[in-house]
Amino acid sequence: MEFSRDAGMMMENKRNVCSLGESSIKRHKSDLSFSSKERKDKVGERISALQQIVSPYGKTDTASVLLDAMHYIEFLHEQVKVLSAPYLQTVPDATQEELEQYSLRNRGLCLVPMENTVGVAQSNGADIWAPVKTPLSPAFSVTSQSPFR
Repeated sequence: MEFSRDAGMMMENKRNVCSLGESSIKRHKSDLSFSSKERKDKVGERISALQQIVSPYGKTDTASVLLDAMHYIEFLHEQVKVLSAPYLQTVPDATQEELEQYSLRNRGLCLVPMENTVGVAQSNGADIWAPVKTPLSPAFSVTSQSPFR
């Protein structure tokens, strides 16, 4: 008899533990359902905003809106490819004359060898644009007459 009474107490304790657990789970589920409702509302708002962008006068069900959005995104990807293609192409087997057309020298520019730029890299930059006084320059000669005297 003692065994059955102990078993009965354990069952009651188990039930109490379960009932406590269930009530906490129920509270937790109610919290989830509330946030789930909020999530549903947010998704619905975003779907309707997407529908306004993709097809403002078309179908409004979620599947159609997402399918239209997918097709529109694919269209935009293709458009980016088409518009960027001229910038990504290389000049295939260009002749020397064609290469000279894109030459810097033809545009009045010239590249300088790296060994000639060491002095420029080590300077502070202030003297790069300063005029150089040479014995032939008018500012250097003593005998030159200034028009401002």
